[in-house]
Amino acid sequence: MPQDPMATARAVQAVMAQASAWVAQYRADLAARGLGFGPDDLAAITAAAQAHPTPPPSADPAADAAEAQRVQQLALSAEYPEGGFAPTDPRLAAVGMPLVSWAMAARAVGWATSDEALVERVLRALGHTRADHDTATAHWTAVLKQDMAVATLYGQLFTHCAPLPTRPA
Repeated sequence: MPQDPMATARAVQAVMAQASAWVAQYRADLAARGLGFGPDDLAAITAAAQAHPTPPPSADPAADAAEAQRVQQLALSAEYPEGGFAPTDPRLAAVGMPLVSWAMAARAVGWATSDEALVERVLRALGHTRADHDTATAHWTAVLKQDMAVATLYGQLFTHCAPLPTRPA
């Protein structure tokens, strides 16, 4: 049974705050490991974003509309964790890459997903391999299609990833 609207609003606000804190911690962890994006990385990311500013056109707009309706229904009936996600929530166990790392990589790559050199560059700056990313993509994509609470967290992580973290000097 769905939460009452006020409880849902409080839970979503907690998830939003949690995402902000997680991204801040992730940035600090990257810096402590000497990772992040250098000027050349940021230039490549900017160029890719300018070359690919929007998603490619859909091959099946009707299927996309049906999927959007399905997701909307899932979102309306989702149970959002009051106070945010527990650190031990099994839905957030890292598979390939933690969700925050995957969100940061997605933010950096944008719609240039077929640019293999860019993807490799982004993953290197974040301390991950292509195998990590491929495993994470298979896992997190499936999770985000079914668990709207985790999808909400992902959306907030993605939002808080801007600006991208720079590598310490």
